[in-house]
Amino acid sequence: MPIDFSKFKKKEEVPRDTHPIKIYDGLTRSGGLNDLWRGQYLALEEWHELRANENLVVGLNTGGGKTVIGLLQGQALVNETQGRVFYLCGSIQLIKQTADAAKSLGLKVATYYNRKFENEREFNMGEVLCITTYQALFNGFSRFAKDDISGLIFDDSHVASHIIRDHYTLSLSENEFPETYSTLINTVKGYYSNVHSSQLFEQVVVHKNDPTILFIPMFVWKDAYKKLAQVMVEEGVPTGHSTKYSWEYLRDHLDLCSVFLTSHSIEVTPFLPPVHLLKFMGGNTRKIFLSATVQDNIDFIRSFGFLPGEKIAPKTRAGESERLIVTPYVNKEVSEKLFDHLLEYSKTNKVLVISNSERRARRWRSHEMTFTSDDFAQRVSEFKSASSGLLVAPARFEGMDFPNDTCRTLVIDGLPSGTGLLEKLMWNSLGEVKSLQGTIASRVVQSLGRISRGNDDYGIVYLLGNDLADWITRKNNRNRLSSYISAQLELGERMTENLSSIEELKELESSILERNPSWAELHQEEIKNASVTSEIESIEVAPEKDETEKLPIAEVNFIRHLWNRDYVKAARKLEQHLDELFKHDKGLAAWHSHWIGYCYLKAGDEITAEKYFKRASKSFRILGAMPEVGEKTVVSPLIPDNETQAARILKVLAERGEINYGSFSQMDDRISALSQVTNVSTNVYEEALKWLGNYLGFQSTRPDQESGIGRGPDNFWLSSEVAIMIESKSEKGGVAPYSKKEVGQSHNHIEWIREDYPDIKVNSKLMIAGPDVEAAPAASPTEEMNVWLPEEIYKLSDRIRKLIRDTWKESTPATLYSELEKNLIEANLTHTDILNSLPERPIRKSSHIKITNG
Repeated sequence: MPIDFSKFKKKEEVPRDTHPIKIYDGLTRSGGLNDLWRGQYLALEEWHELRANENLVVGLNTGGGKTVIGLLQGQALVNETQGRVFYLCGSIQLIKQTADAAKSLGLKVATYYNRKFENEREFNMGEVLCITTYQALFNGFSRFAKDDISGLIFDDSHVASHIIRDHYTLSLSENEFPETYSTLINTVKGYYSNVHSSQLFEQVVVHKNDPTILFIPMFVWKDAYKKLAQVMVEEGVPTGHSTKYSWEYLRDHLDLCSVFLTSHSIEVTPFLPPVHLLKFMGGNTRKIFLSATVQDNIDFIRSFGFLPGEKIAPKTRAGESERLIVTPYVNKEVSEKLFDHLLEYSKTNKVLVISNSERRARRWRSHEMTFTSDDFAQRVSEFKSASSGLLVAPARFEGMDFPNDTCRTLVIDGLPSGTGLLEKLMWNSLGEVKSLQGTIASRVVQSLGRISRGNDDYGIVYLLGNDLADWITRKNNRNRLSSYISAQLELGERMTENLSSIEELKELESSILERNPSWAELHQEEIKNASVTSEIESIEVAPEKDETEKLPIAEVNFIRHLWNRDYVKAARKLEQHLDELFKHDKGLAAWHSHWIGYCYLKAGDEITAEKYFKRASKSFRILGAMPEVGEKTVVSPLIPDNETQAARILKVLAERGEINYGSFSQMDDRISALSQVTNVSTNVYEEALKWLGNYLGFQSTRPDQESGIGRGPDNFWLSSEVAIMIESKSEKGGVAPYSKKEVGQSHNHIEWIREDYPDIKVNSKLMIAGPDVEAAPAASPTEEMNVWLPEEIYKLSDRIRKLIRDTWKESTPATLYSELEKNLIEANLTHTDILNSLPERPIRKSSHIKITNG
């Protein structure tokens, strides 16, 4: 049968619709989806009119249908740009959930997670959008980040803050990185002793019976970070499964990060994530931010590094679920018995427990239902299918949905005030930093939405914990919640307060779950005046007077300059707001003051740095006060009085005070010219030779320069056993011969030591630091003039540098001297060994001497 080649003809391309509602109308839908809801329709219409604008925000209540909106917007951008468009989710579970929603719409999409790509070809050809996680795009090795991206849909953008920060945070557990953990402890313990906090330090890191988060002051970290970085590398942090992604971002900026220490972990994180360096966060990528809860401009700017664009927030009742909020803080009788009641209740009902920490989750863990896997996504799936039981989800304020009968009972245990050590320190130790209030309000609302997915959904919520009770009963905080949730809270407080016993609470629970008409009528009556209010708008109802956009913009500019190591410019961005900030938010102001001080310290201005460090520590002692300028933070290592080689080496290392990594950084700087002989001046090279002599434990001088008349060799190394004269000819290119003048200078040096040191009883040598070339025909070198090649000198410098560093790393201050003495002997680096190892390489006499007949 002949082949019908006509079927291979290219089909005429039909123009793609770019209006999201027209795209929707053209889809073959399934899964019971019919027309768009009113709120979805209004949001898509408004977005289409504004689509050319930057950074548009679309806000709908939880359960208001924002997923459908985001999918249609994403496909509209694909059709318009024919480029790569991503829809970002907070978890793999949400990828699957969003992909299912797309399937119900009849919309073909690509997905990427666990390194598996579905429909990659269609995505690469600009036909479909790709649903993936924030993690896939923001991680340090992202396969997508360096390519052009036409559009991004940020789903649940209000949760992006901590997801993005996680990618710029090194979280190092003691179990996984014990050497790194112990090195940090040993490096900073002297500071805590010096400031009389040894007991606290011991309780946290030794006895491990204190949950305090220790902030390592930046002036301590400034000298400690290089030592710790070296250990991190040796222990595999750059390649660790859980650490390699953040290491990729932070490895060259560790000194610009804050460090926190707990009884079992270390956390290294920047002031703000420097997302400005990411190509896709620039203006060439169209960005849409979908939010289902409160998010003010301050939190948005800190998360993404720029101001949000116009907000699209149609007024609709979609997502306004029916809730009974039980508030035990108004009823002592209920409060004392509620925990036991909830455990009993979970035997016949499903209960989701969102605690604010793993520590708070422990009391629930032993009562949790039995699961077949430790994988949380699998646990969620099993919980949804169960008929009763507890699921404990510490700090999971988002990323999981339990609509309708999958779960109707929620416990929020504790104020959701910290998802990382930085945030926990700011909240717990810096006086409830006001800048976090919007973030916390967002988490409270987002937690409520885990079991309330639409206005036909219903359930019961229990608020536990004194911290949560304290926060939620303050007027300023409650004003941050939507009117709808505030009205539910007020109703819940009245009802809880009137309960006379747990038995009465049981009756109330049954009425809710069995859909008692009287309850529905009461709820409707009490809440109706608060309806049709978007949660995303509520944050703007009564903002704190000090919360302006200027401050977070200044913080964003600060991190831009800091990451570029323009320290003074960075400091000035925060300085301009500091006095005003101290009036309204003392905790955040103290944090800013500490960072300003660090910028000036890095810029070399210790006096100004000390002023800002003191201002910070005066407000909150935990931030630490910089010692007075010139004051030593710890005593120097024990050094014997006699002038031994080891003693001299330790004295030059300890000239800054404490021997720490800064001492070795300084050593590397001083002798670095020895590896760059052809790229540095003669004076710089001779100065490096002088410092090498000091680090070898010699009395090292530059007689030619210091005499003022050019008398003596360029460098002179002297000890009680050895004298080494060095004439530097580093400027020679390796071709020109040693001239008669240069050889004559060497003769003079031999006479110089005899004249200036007539009583010296040591072995001596004269070394010419330069290339191995012949002498000029007119020169008369002697056997005493030996050539010492620059590469041989560098090799010696590298040996002593490594020996000193390794000895310090493996010893304590009390044993450093004895260990160094022993190691110098074992490495054949005593002064006598060095003298004996010097090459016997006399300057070669010229082979071109002209012979004449007499």
